[in-house]
Amino acid sequence: MKFKQSKIILGSANFNQNYGIKKNFIKKKEIKKVLNLASKSKIRTIDTSPLYKNSEKIIGLLNKNRFKIISKVAKPKTIRRKNIRKWLIKNTKISLKNLKIKKFECLLLQNASILLSKDGNEIYESIKSLKKRKLTNKIGISIYDFNILDKILKKFKFDLIQVPLNILDRRLLENNWMKKFKQRKIEVHVRSIFLQGLLFLKYDNLPKKIKKFSKQWFVWENWLKRNRLSSLQACLAFVFNQTNLNGIIVGCDNANQLNQILKSQKQKKNFILPNLNIRNKKLIDPREWTS
Repeated sequence: MKFKQSKIILGSANFNQNYGIKKNFIKKKEIKKVLNLASKSKIRTIDTSPLYKNSEKIIGLLNKNRFKIISKVAKPKTIRRKNIRKWLIKNTKISLKNLKIKKFECLLLQNASILLSKDGNEIYESIKSLKKRKLTNKIGISIYDFNILDKILKKFKFDLIQVPLNILDRRLLENNWMKKFKQRKIEVHVRSIFLQGLLFLKYDNLPKKIKKFSKQWFVWENWLKRNRLSSLQACLAFVFNQTNLNGIIVGCDNANQLNQILKSQKQKKNFILPNLNIRNKKLIDPREWTS
């Protein structure tokens, strides 16, 4: 199975900062190699955030107009409603300057649940104004909790949604979500396909909070063994077999790993998945691991 490489979006959460379960960190020299390989491999988009320390400036120095940029905004808790729009415009322009680009491909609200707060309408109108000002081509939301999604979609209109999807967390594939997004003409991008690297770990190396899910982990490890698949191969095959996705965010630790991802073409397309469709947030939501 050949990957549809145009759908791959390069994740940058570990650019020059610790990220994920293994605290992976890519230095500037290796980032340059990753971006060069990504460009040669027809990857055309990078997913980033001003919250990723100085990754914006690094991308700005190394991009050279090769990649479109998707980024995120998160409203500060202390800001007053009347100042939201001004703050958003100011910080968007700072990010664009750091990235050395004129506009974003898409700007996402980092935590969509804020739309259901008392400031929700002002936040929505403010991010929509960025599109009118031609500071972004599209606006969207990043979702952790599917339970609030219907309320948000009934009230607000977005171009793109970013959601988790992996072999443990298949909520996106339930409750006709893909059909609903298609009806609303919303692009779907998926993240956490490796669950921040957790799916690469053997049971003995799991954090204490995760080890209580031993039954599920032994099913996962035994299934990989029976099917003669690495965890990387299984995670990629599962996600790339979902035909209706518009973008797949893939993080990597170095250029060699990205090359491994790009070359993993001989996947088993029709394997029977293990019974690991898990809904427990303490496992599938990384925010719960440190709480």
